[in-house]
Amino acid sequence: MTQANPNTTENALRDRLYEIGNQTAPEYVWQWFFRYFAGGSSRFKAEARDILENYEALFQMGLKLLEHKYSEKKYQKIIRDIHTPDNTYYFVGDTHGSFDDTFLMIDYFVKVFQVHPKTKIVWIGDMVDRNPFDLQNLAFILSFWILFPDNVFIIRGNHEDSSVCSRYGFSQHLYEKAGSREEFEPVWNLATDFFSKLPMGFICQIGDKKIVVIHGGIPFDVKNYSPVSLVELEPSMNCFQKEHFDMDTYSQTMLWADPDPQLQEVVAPTPRTGRPRFSRQAFEDFMVLNRFDILIRGHQKFSEGYNLLWDNRVITLFSTSTYDGRKIGNARFLRLRPDTPVSQIGPEEENSQGILWVDEKYLETQLKTYYNAKTVY
Repeated sequence: MTQANPNTTENALRDRLYEIGNQTAPEYVWQWFFRYFAGGSSRFKAEARDILENYEALFQMGLKLLEHKYSEKKYQKIIRDIHTPDNTYYFVGDTHGSFDDTFLMIDYFVKVFQVHPKTKIVWIGDMVDRNPFDLQNLAFILSFWILFPDNVFIIRGNHEDSSVCSRYGFSQHLYEKAGSREEFEPVWNLATDFFSKLPMGFICQIGDKKIVVIHGGIPFDVKNYSPVSLVELEPSMNCFQKEHFDMDTYSQTMLWADPDPQLQEVVAPTPRTGRPRFSRQAFEDFMVLNRFDILIRGHQKFSEGYNLLWDNRVITLFSTSTYDGRKIGNARFLRLRPDTPVSQIGPEEENSQGILWVDEKYLETQLKTYYNAKTVY
């Protein structure tokens, strides 16, 4: 991010974002957001331990927002944002603590907000684990969501699960921040309670395309398959659990299932891991029954940062370029506009539409190409 004349630039940026964002949000959340916005991940190596109180406050505000934003005093299992078909939506896959990738995407989104403040962004889960700054990555995304709750949405991934994030980095990083078990346990319990209340899916209308967003895959019973209506399933979903083992089987597949173009059966477990898989037939059954056009998901690691299946109707996004602390490939995210043809979805640099590369110079070019952006910084 270019920072000519930092004081003037920062004040102008804040003024503009205050106009767009949640003006009732506590001032310290704005301060937190701009603190993260001021630099990359290297600064976290010396982060003060007393910042733990702010993490705790973010989780508390996140729980309150989930309870009251989408339905008064009720956590929502599926978010429906179907009344803005003329808006452009962005979708971000697994970030897994890759703060530098998240920083570039949020930097881009903030610039987009300045010229198109009604743009929507959906984070598809797996914000934690696998990289050293996952706690900070989560906090940056949460502060962005809390400040722009009409624009930003978050759904749950399989790593927003206490049995998973206790093994792959998040709990260890939170413990290091706390410094003792007495300090750690209350914040850990609050964080995993927040994770358990995240919605399992997101539905929106973009132009004439009806989109469903789920971290893993379509809901199904691997032992007793039949197509499932999401509207009929939703009331019985037992998804507000800290561990996926305690959920119903349909909620588990929404977090863990993968599409498999080679699968001969309709649905089946993966032999070695038991991870559920679904075929094109199962996908088509679900999409026809629910009248969806596109499934957008994360969950699977691709070095290209994305994968397209079944006439571009299954779009998998992987929005981190690092994994377990090492470089693995390119981070990608997706832009869908009302006029984006499904048949043309693909990497923008290959003369397709929608799939963007997380790279600072490339995203600056995108701003000029699609928005003729004249931002305040």
